[in-house]
Amino acid sequence: MEPRPSWLSRLVLRFREGVSWSEEGGQGPWLVAPPLAPLSLAGQSPGTLAVLRRLGTEGGTAETLAEELAQREGAWAVAAFLQLLRRLEELRLLAFTLQSGAEELASLHPCSPWFELRPVELEPRTYVLSRFAYQHRVGPSMVVESPRSHAVLRLEDARAAALCLALARPSTISELSQAAPGMDAETVETFVCLLLSTELVVPADGEGQTEEERSPQLAPWMFHDLLFHARNRMGRQAGLCGKTYPFRGRLPPLPAVRSPPERPGELIRLHRPDLDAILAADPPFTAVLERRRSVRVHGAEPITIEQLGELLYRAARVRKRIPASPEVSYEYSSRPYPSGGGCYDLEIYVTVDRCRGLDPGLYHYDPEEHHLLRVAERTPAVQRLLTDAASATLSPQPPQVLVCLASRFQRVSWAYEGIAYSITLKNVGVLYQTFYLVAAAMGLACCAVGRADSDVFARAASTDYFAETTVGELMLGSL
Repeated sequence: MEPRPSWLSRLVLRFREGVSWSEEGGQGPWLVAPPLAPLSLAGQSPGTLAVLRRLGTEGGTAETLAEELAQREGAWAVAAFLQLLRRLEELRLLAFTLQSGAEELASLHPCSPWFELRPVELEPRTYVLSRFAYQHRVGPSMVVESPRSHAVLRLEDARAAALCLALARPSTISELSQAAPGMDAETVETFVCLLLSTELVVPADGEGQTEEERSPQLAPWMFHDLLFHARNRMGRQAGLCGKTYPFRGRLPPLPAVRSPPERPGELIRLHRPDLDAILAADPPFTAVLERRRSVRVHGAEPITIEQLGELLYRAARVRKRIPASPEVSYEYSSRPYPSGGGCYDLEIYVTVDRCRGLDPGLYHYDPEEHHLLRVAERTPAVQRLLTDAASATLSPQPPQVLVCLASRFQRVSWAYEGIAYSITLKNVGVLYQTFYLVAAAMGLACCAVGRADSDVFARAASTDYFAETTVGELMLGSL
């Protein structure tokens, strides 16, 4: 067994959150830590089991736990126990707590199967918090985490929080000791080593620069991009991830198709195309794929309401509703494009500047009845949606029609945990491509918009930003 740095021996070991002790069943006792299979402790000596139980309560350093076992069963039992401790660490079943006397300062909890407490050593240099580290509340606790790290630091004392604040700027160990009165230098060193070993803290050079600013792999990552990536993939998170139905029994699921507004506006029934005739006349699929382009400049003659109706019908109508079942606890629907879990959270709004047969303004598309409902006239907010789209795409004039995709976020988050917004963005992508391909087949101009202001849309459509607002936009027009 490799020698370990002295600072590791100062940490109090406990079972991490979610690990429990069970005496049920044969071949026990067991350590239960979902999603891992239960770990049998059968064959361990009574003294070892007694010491292990302490890991579920007050815990202890590796040294104090070994001393207790030596008193119970002799020195011969210690080597096997230390190997077992290392095995529990490798299985990510242990949390590591830093104490000052009897007071807890902070505790580190693995949040990934790839967690490893690296045996780092301090050098005479400055250290700083990772630019990806952030602090937020989880239940009654404040935690520090980072998408670069495989562990979460739980702050248990104001002095630990003060050290994190001091680490916002490159600091030496002596400077950090001054930032936490009442905490001795050894404890400060252990705290920095704990964060350094999990990349919550990184070394800084004489100019305050870190590898995160210099590395060609890390420097291009924005904080929010890396965080979003890490939290929407399995691995670097302790929470559940997937279709867990987190709000089943707490909130009713949203309906598969949005209910009509209480105060309906002007209703415009759209053209329903003959699909058999379209199938006979459409160009081959490969020809459509090769024809697909992002077209930002529209023709002199605007798109017609009949073309708009055909495009919406072919790309986004509801083909049928499927009621809830024991297997799928919410009503869902079938449409021409795919959607995660059949949720179809995306609502389609049509912002019209120029469309023959349709007045300017903002409309909501009902994919089941295949009609448009007027939401707003050409208000300043509606006009800004059009001018912002032109600005974002460097287009010489506003689009003839701007399709705004607004998500009913709770439609996805009712069923999915940890990845709900990621699913919404995937839904946006496939609906983009569906619009692109249908537009290409019809000989229309289509172009996705890279950025827009969702608050402007919420004001224009009078929706709640947190319940339904835009996650994507496309420009449509004639060629």
